[in-house]
Amino acid sequence: MRIALLHLDLAVGSVSRNLGLIVEAASRAADAGADWILTPEVALQGYFFTDADPAPIIPAMPGPEIAPLSELAQARQLTLFLGCAERDAATGLAHNSCVVLGPEGAVLGRHRKLVVHGQTEAWARPGAARRPIACNGVSVGALVCADMWYAENPAAMAAAGAEVLTLAAAWPPGPMGPNGAWERASAETGLPVFVCNQTGRHRMDMTRAESAVITGGARRLTYSGADPAILLFDWDKETGLATEGDFRRIPA
Repeated sequence: MRIALLHLDLAVGSVSRNLGLIVEAASRAADAGADWILTPEVALQGYFFTDADPAPIIPAMPGPEIAPLSELAQARQLTLFLGCAERDAATGLAHNSCVVLGPEGAVLGRHRKLVVHGQTEAWARPGAARRPIACNGVSVGALVCADMWYAENPAAMAAAGAEVLTLAAAWPPGPMGPNGAWERASAETGLPVFVCNQTGRHRMDMTRAESAVITGGARRLTYSGADPAILLFDWDKETGLATEGDFRRIPA
């Protein structure tokens, strides 16, 4: 299975800009043979989207906003992990989510971030469920950023049958950085961890933020830098092993 991490500059938005970047990068990843495509935290709107609009309209998902991604997933037979702000149609509450689109263009499932942070994420309410998502015969624990800091979250996903952990992130290194949380999650659960981070500068310097592949508690692949990139690697879901060395990197 070939997996692409879209390590893009998305934090400022707007939706139309970010959607265009994601569609273009996902199309190029599909051209390179990707089966799964991961995006960063709040990739659709941009992590700091409320800086431009303190009272944004947050849509329910799926909606017309992501129709181009649903169409692309169906046309290219992709599984796409979309970081986005989304509203629960039943409760009206907004969440910082990872919504997973499958090869038929429909939503396979979603994870709503359990650990939301301060003013930047004041728009979001924490989720409660820690349930894996069935993706093409693979059970995925699709966590969002700080969720992985707390060991009980990856552990609960593993206990519920997850075979791999993914992470949509806006998480640069430093005093408040991951500081070994990703490696710990892999070591303690025995699961591979795929981290899709982002780049750019806006309140946080995410040019130092790392996208990574961790197996057996150790990093196998890492990328950071100011240059947006499509990061490709191959994963054997039978052995749980990923290719080592360097990502195949396509400038984005």
